[in-house]
Formats: sequence, C-alpha cells, structure tokens
Amino acid sequence: MDNCEELCPDWLSFIKGVVDSEDLPLNISRENLQQSKILKLIQKNLVKKCIELFKEIAENDEDYKTFYGAFSKMIKLGIHEDSKNRKKLAEFLRYHSTKSGEDQVSLKTYVERMKENQKVIYYITGESKEAVENSPFLEALKKRDLEVLYLVDPIDEYAIQQLKDYQGKTMACATKEGLDLGLSEEEKKKAEEEKASFEDLCKKVKDILGKKVEKVVISDRMVGSPCSLVTGEFGWSANMQRIMRAQALRDSSMSSYMVAKKNNRSLTHHMQSSRH
Repeated sequence: MDNCEELCPDWLSFIKGVVDSEDLPLNISRENLQQSKILKLIQKNLVKKCIELFKEIAENDEDYKTFYGAFSKMIKLGIHEDSKNRKKLAEFLRYHSTKSGEDQVSLKTYVERMKENQKVIYYITGESKEAVENSPFLEALKKRDLEVLYLVDPIDEYAIQQLKDYQGKTMACATKEGLDLGLSEEEKKKAEEEKASFEDLCKKVKDILGKKVEKVVISDRMVGSPCSLVTGEFGWSANMQRIMRAQALRDSSMSSYMVAKKNNRSLTHHMQSSRH
C-alpha cells in the first residue's frame, strides 16, 4: 500500500518510511485491509514512535529550532485533529511572547514563570509578530508584568480552539471580552465604582453609535490608548474573522453567526463598548 490514511494521520504526512509487518493478512481485498484492527494498532505505534522522536529532537535547542521552523504547522494540525495525543503535542509548541525577545517559549516554560496568583495563559492572535506586539490589548497586561504569547500563524486559531488549556491553566485571548487580569478585591471594587460613575456616559455613547455596537462599558485592559474593539467571549476573534473572509469556500451562514458574536469597543481604560 503506497498510500493509506489509516496507517498514518494527515498531521504526520511529512514522515516518510517503510512499515514491515508479518501480521497483516495478504490474501484479502484492499477494502478489508483498510478496516483491519492491525492497521489501527500499527498507526497507534507509529504515532507513539514519532512523538518519542520529536522529544529526542527537542532535547537539543538548535536541532528543534530547525525542526519546528519546518514542521510547526503539522504539529499544530495534530493538536487540531488528534484529540488522543493533543496534550502530548502541546509540549512541542513554541511561541514568541512579550518576554521572550527573539527566542520562542514553550507552554511549559510559560507556566513555570507565571505570577503566583495567575490563573490563565494569556495569548493574542494576529497577522504577524510586528502587528501584535504593540497592540493596545496588551497595555494593561504589560503594566501588570503578565506574559502574553503571540499566536501569529493562521493555524494557531484552529489549534487553540481545540487545546483550550494546558496543565490546568485556561488559555485566555487578550482580544476577547471577559479577560481576567487577576485584579485584587480592592481593584475590583474601584472598577465597579468607576463603572457606575460613567454609566450615563456609556449609555450616551451607545445611543450615538446605535446598532454599530452591542454595548458600551468601562474597560481596564488599556493604559494609554483611547479605545479598542473587543470580540465576544464565544465568537470568533477579529483575526479569525480575517482568516475566514480569505477562505474562498467559506460557509457564509456560519460566518454571519460567528461575526454576530463580535463584541465590545473599549474607550480609554475608562470605557468599553460592544459591537455586533
């Protein structure tokens, strides 16, 4: 068999080799062979062997940098498609961050240097590292010295939707509403008081913007920027919408539904409005 999807998953299509097995029955049709339990066992062992090989490569930083540069998209495809090995594959992810400089950081390293009371792994998605590193969404996070991962590969959007968490730490998108900045009780109380004091102004801005926004509220995620547009917690991020618009065969009905979840325009760190 020159091509057998049951033998090697799509995300390992870059692996080349020969499988020699004495257990496969020879005198049956190709259709029956593809449904053979032995094939499934071989695939399981092949995936296991590849993951072990990746671990060996990762022991040398320079070797892994070369490997990851060439095949990172396939690792991320594996996270998207292979639910059984998703947690194992997460160990091989590397991202630039607000603290990594020109190097890339693993999720394990990120968790090891998290703040004591930090409950989530912060990340931001975008078109490029240059596009996201000066984003207004990072202002409050940087001020609080919280590290943020840069997810700038289009496939990151798909992979992160499946990964959801790592070592019990939830993945939190900096461009979506409901972002937990780890505020103290005193800071939360102050934020509520500030929100109440600007309630009339928020309502006035909402009346002016009308249907262009869903709501206008106070925001604590910015420091110096006058405003930012935030997406709903359960809808597509702005970057995902950009990716989907570029899809020639996209599902327009699904796009309309997910874009409708877009939410929140923030005005200074006092005010935030929400958009359809």
